[in-house]
Amino acid sequence: MILTISILQGFKKSISEKVFGFWGHMHITDTRLSRSFELSPFKDDAALKDSILSIGTLSYAKVDKQGRLLGTSSTRGGVDQLNSYIMIPAILSNKKSMEGMVLKGVNEAFNWNKFESYLKEGRFPTITKDSTTREMLISEQTSLRNGLKIGDPVLVYFVNDQQQLKRKFKVSGIFRTGLEEYDRKFAFVDMGVIQQVLKWDKDMITGMEIFLDDIEDAEAIADYIYEEVLPNSLYSETIKERFRSMFDWIAMQDINGALLLTLMLIVALVNMSTALLILILDRTRMIGVLKSIGYSNWNVRKVFIYLSIWILIISLIIGNCMGIGFGLLQKATGLIKLNEANYYLSEVPIHFDFSAIILINVGTILVTLLVMVIPTFLVTRIKPVDILNIE
Repeated sequence: MILTISILQGFKKSISEKVFGFWGHMHITDTRLSRSFELSPFKDDAALKDSILSIGTLSYAKVDKQGRLLGTSSTRGGVDQLNSYIMIPAILSNKKSMEGMVLKGVNEAFNWNKFESYLKEGRFPTITKDSTTREMLISEQTSLRNGLKIGDPVLVYFVNDQQQLKRKFKVSGIFRTGLEEYDRKFAFVDMGVIQQVLKWDKDMITGMEIFLDDIEDAEAIADYIYEEVLPNSLYSETIKERFRSMFDWIAMQDINGALLLTLMLIVALVNMSTALLILILDRTRMIGVLKSIGYSNWNVRKVFIYLSIWILIISLIIGNCMGIGFGLLQKATGLIKLNEANYYLSEVPIHFDFSAIILINVGTILVTLLVMVIPTFLVTRIKPVDILNIE
C-alpha cells in the first residue's frame, strides 16, 4: 500500500511538474486566440505585468457544482514569476529533412531554471535586451529526426501576409522533457527575431505564462486576474483548463490507486482472518481449559484479539520498513526503468506523502481489528465438556 501510494503520488507530481515547467501554471492570451495558433498579438504592458506580479494572498468564495456557497477560503501565496512569449508555427529545414514546428519565442527575462533539468546537451540561447540572437534550443526528438547537433545551422521558414520568409538559426542546445507530444513539436528561440520577421513592435507578444507560489491557487488567481486586472480584450486560464484531457488522465490514476488499495486490503483481511481461525482451531483444548476454570467467552476471545494485535503490529513494522525502504532505494538509484515514450518518465517515480502513509497505517489497524473480531466468535461455539471428553 505504501509503495502504491508513493508511486501514484510520484507519477502525478512528476508529470504535472513537467507540464507546468513547460507551460507555467496559467496563461494570459488575447480573447481572439484559437487553438490553431492563429496569431493574435497584444501589447506587453509593463503596468499590467506589475499589477499581476503584485498579487498576494486572496480571499475567495468556495461554491459547489450547483453554485451553492460553501464558505470562504484564501490562497496560500501569489504570483511567483511572469514570462512573455510569442508562439508561431514554422517549418524547419536542413539538408536532410523538412518538418513543421511551433517556435516559442522568449525574451531576456525568461527564467530557464525550471528547464535546467531537461537540458541534455549544449546551453540555452543567449538572449539580451539590446540585440537579437539566432540561437535555437531544439528537442532531442527533433535532433535525432533531422540529424542535428550542437552548432549545426538550420533554416526556418515563416509565413507572413502570404509571404514566405526564411531565417537561419544555429542549434545552441538540446532538451528532452519526456513529454513526447511537446518534444516533437516545440523549439525555443529569441522573441526579437520573430518580432522582426512579423514586423511587430518590440512590445508585441501573443501571451504571458504565469508561475504561482502554489498550484492549488491557480483557479482562484486566474478568476481574480480575469475579473479585476485584465482588460476586456485579454483572457486568463489555468493550464489545467487549457490541457484538460491531460489532467483528467492524471486524475484517473486515483481510481486505479483506490482499486489497488481495496484489493490489497481485501487480501490482507482474508489472510489475517484465516490465520486467526487456524490459531483458534489449533488451541481448542486451551479454550476448553480456560472455560472450565471460569473464563467467559469474551475473556477467551480477548486472548486471541490481543494475539492478532501483536501479529498486526509486527507486520506493520516490517511492512513500513520494506515499503519505505524500497521507495528510498528506487528514489536514490532509479533501479526500475520505464518506457518514457509511453509513461512520460524514464524511471518509476517515488513521492512520499507521510500524511497518507500515517492514514494507511491507522486505517489498516482499525479495519483489520474490526474484521478480526469476527473469527473470535468461533470461541463461543466451543464447549469445554466436548473438547475435554475428546482429549
